[in-house]
Amino acid sequence: MTYYMIRHKASGEFMPQAKRDKGYSHWNPSNPNTKFIAGLSVPRLIDTKKRAARCIIHWAVNPNARRSATTSYYGEQNYIIDTKPDGRTKNDLEIVEIDIVEAQ
Repeated sequence: MTYYMIRHKASGEFMPQAKRDKGYSHWNPSNPNTKFIAGLSVPRLIDTKKRAARCIIHWAVNPNARRSATTSYYGEQNYIIDTKPDGRTKNDLEIVEIDIVEAQ
């Protein structure tokens, strides 16, 4: 089976499989002030190259993003996305193709 992983070019670190409470946008190995705790430090496997590319785009656009919702008087939900830029760019990451084969 072919999968794709995302690697940080400078550190060689792979994007980890995140817990539910912290998204992938909180992971940035080039920023020592970023505290990201991965589940078991297992690399994230992505099934298509297109999804991996979209993951990189979202990672670069929404650094340390937190979404909060407010409800208006009329019951409408308004979402606010709060970001904290930390100098990341799409060029910091690369897509790596891997093949997983069963060991005999």
